[in-house]
Amino acid sequence: MRKYSVLLLLLILSSCGYQLKSKVNLDAEFDRTFLQHAISAPLYRPLAVALSNQGVKLVDDAAEASAKIVIIKDNLSKQIQSIGTNNRVQEYRLDYELSFAVEFLDQIKIAERSLTLSRDYSFDIGQISGTQAEEKVLREQMYQDMAQMIIRAIANQK
Repeated sequence: MRKYSVLLLLLILSSCGYQLKSKVNLDAEFDRTFLQHAISAPLYRPLAVALSNQGVKLVDDAAEASAKIVIIKDNLSKQIQSIGTNNRVQEYRLDYELSFAVEFLDQIKIAERSLTLSRDYSFDIGQISGTQAEEKVLREQMYQDMAQMIIRAIANQK
């Protein structure tokens, strides 16, 4: 009876559809990629790490690269989402807009493409330090999410 219980449990776990995140298949031209974006920009590091995790080698010189990812627009803005009855802000929204293009040996592979993300968060003046920390974490997560969105957009462009 115990064998059947274990087999049933294994069958249920294997049929739930859960899969670990795997590498995205990028074109071979991405083996040596130049990332045209300010190295001091908050998106640069998450995007560089995400590309490295996909097996892409980033090069420092565009002349050495077989592919170039050009970040055209990178804008993260903060908007008031709602105001309470006491005329104080209750919620903010972070809007992230990004435009990028991809070139292979000076030929446009992906024309300018736009991606957007939005996140809402509550604001409490009594918990100002916690709210600021939450905003910082949300911003970092948005940069990581945008890096993954860029990679998926490039992979799905084939």
